[in-house]
Amino acid sequence: MMSLHNKTAIITGSTSGIGEATACKLAELGAKVLVTGRDPERGSKVAAEIIRQGGESLFVQADLSDPSVPGNLVQAAISQWGRLDIVVNNAALVCSKPLAEVTHQDWDRLFAVNVKAGFFLIQAALPYLRETQGAVVNVSSINGQINAHDNLVYDTMKAALNHMTRGLAFELRKEGVRFNALLPAGVATPLLEQWLQQKLGDPEAAKQAADRSYDDPRVGKPEQIASAVAFLVSQESSWVNGALIPIEGGFTLGNTKD
Repeated sequence: MMSLHNKTAIITGSTSGIGEATACKLAELGAKVLVTGRDPERGSKVAAEIIRQGGESLFVQADLSDPSVPGNLVQAAISQWGRLDIVVNNAALVCSKPLAEVTHQDWDRLFAVNVKAGFFLIQAALPYLRETQGAVVNVSSINGQINAHDNLVYDTMKAALNHMTRGLAFELRKEGVRFNALLPAGVATPLLEQWLQQKLGDPEAAKQAADRSYDDPRVGKPEQIASAVAFLVSQESSWVNGALIPIEGGFTLGNTKD
């Protein structure tokens, strides 16, 4: 049976959605989990639920657009548990707007959180990941390989994250630290609702569309992504490195409207 007993993990964007599901899944398998995000109420609830279920967890409020945060997260995990085995870069921002409306601020804010913060979290974690022969999973998107209408900035950032994942695996393949990326299609999370709100321009319509997505077989569930993350950070996947893995229920096969 897959086990993460005594492993320690940092999971960004873990106050809701895929990150929350991943935190709970890794804790269920025995990992000690640092939960982090901008919302202290939600983050504290996630950590408290993990502890209630018998696991170990620490919540650290953080905004990844702050360059000091990656190092602070690593130090918090080391201070609490003395080791670091797993990093899951899950936090992301969305940007859905016509090309003519895209701003410098859009590029800067998405790059800061979706790409740059993940790199510097890995950089800060590397001394400890080398010691534990650890694993990193970057939660990317199928949009790193295909393009969506009015989604160019987000798509570009996910393509960069994919390339960064493979580059890190290449640079460090002799040191025993593994790097892989998961590429989901649409997943029923608060981030999907944010994207729909930007795309539709109507909060109520976005909420209704997001609610409908929970019953849509073409839309994934956070727990499905979490299970794949758990596999990739476990010894069960010890020969998987530098992989970009679509996890989208066949979304890109043939006519996606079927």
